Amino acid sequence: ERDWSSAPPALQSILWPTARPVADFELSTQHDRAYSKVDLLGHWSLLYFGYLQCPDVCPTTLQTLRGVQKLLQADGDDPTRFVFVSVDPDNDTPARIGAYLSFFGDDLTGLSGNPQGLATLAGSLGVMYAEHVDTDGTRSMDHTTSIIVVDAQGRGVAALPGGQTPQAMVEQL
Repeated sequence: ERDWSSAPPALQSILWPTARPVADFELSTQHDRAYSKVDLLGHWSLLYFGYLQCPDVCPTTLQTLRGVQKLLQADGDDPTRFVFVSVDPDNDTPARIGAYLSFFGDDLTGLSGNPQGLATLAGSLGVMYAEHVDTDGTRSMDHTTSIIVVDAQGRGVAALPGGQTPQAMVEQL
């Protein structure tokens, strides 16, 4: 609740000047359980928006998040939740997400579901995504690559840039 301008410059680059409340949404976990804004309350969450067919950024970021998770857990019983949100719900089914996320640990939550639920969640956090088809007909998804930090009150408060080490992200958190 302190003034953003009083934060050190290194944190100003990741903190949002104003917290953004997560809109009411509903998606499904990799276990076919409903997941909504209520599931983001009471603990901090790190949300990463990506897709399963992503050739490089998504798996690299998920591996980094796994490293962040291990570091936070080593410091004590950290309740931070780690959530992968598919920006390709037509292709990324809960079962496929579950199999994919198992390579990165057992305690990552994967979300997919109706396009409207995705648009609502992403829009409330300023996350962009769009289908892209190149001249050869190869399909991919363009998407925000930052990791969105959601506080225990269900508000987006920061965006951690990708491409960092887990230790650097833990220090920012």
